[in-house]
Amino acid sequence: MEIVIYIASVLVLLSVIIAVVIFTRKNKKLNKISEVVYELLPNLDCKQCGRPNCMQFAEDLTKGKTSANVCPYLLGIKYLRVRQVLKRERKVHFDAVAFVRCKGGIDCNSKFKYVGDKTCASMNLLHSGDKYCPNACLGCGDCVKSCIYGAISISEKGCAVVDKDKCVGCAECVHACPNHIIDLIPSKKFVEVVCSNTSEDSVVVRNCKVACTHCEACVVACPVGAIKMVGGTPKIDSEICIRCGKCVAACPEHVISRI
Repeated sequence: MEIVIYIASVLVLLSVIIAVVIFTRKNKKLNKISEVVYELLPNLDCKQCGRPNCMQFAEDLTKGKTSANVCPYLLGIKYLRVRQVLKRERKVHFDAVAFVRCKGGIDCNSKFKYVGDKTCASMNLLHSGDKYCPNACLGCGDCVKSCIYGAISISEKGCAVVDKDKCVGCAECVHACPNHIIDLIPSKKFVEVVCSNTSEDSVVVRNCKVACTHCEACVVACPVGAIKMVGGTPKIDSEICIRCGKCVAACPEHVISRI
């Protein structure tokens, strides 16, 4: 009888240890790529892939230790999206994030009513879009559709915004924007110019409440010469910037923002 109790106690102890290991394994923090892959997996923990759970499978996929077709339940569009993520993995830049150089949206007036295909690419073919500013965010979300990480959305103001916590710097949105107003910037950058207006036409400034007027107040305010006018817009050199914030205070249109 004592032997039976002893064996039962050992089995219970082993069960507890295994449960703790599995729980810890399932809840440990993944890197950004593995997280994206894991969210696309069926999360059945069926072990048919040869791994104890889907989280381990996601990790091994990211590290190149296995392939997506090993999972019998990863089918259709989710299979293709996992392949896309893995294909782009080597292209990501964890030290950089996407940045939208426009916050116009509803603050930038429309010069005509567009009734065509609701994509930025299509709208851009017609006079660079419906906005008075030729370098404005058109708000149709081509960048949103291109981002498989869900890092970009269209704000209530009708302008694209980037979630820095989700962005992995793959630059897909940079290529998707027909107006070329999305760039990759250092993830630790302190301030940035949130406008792409290069036009000297006063009509543009009058029809956008948040347009850069090229007054160069930011250039004058910077005590270390970190800001220069390049191609009609101010550019901030993050290597020189001392994060004093004087350019932010000096900009009359609040075009320069802390990020």
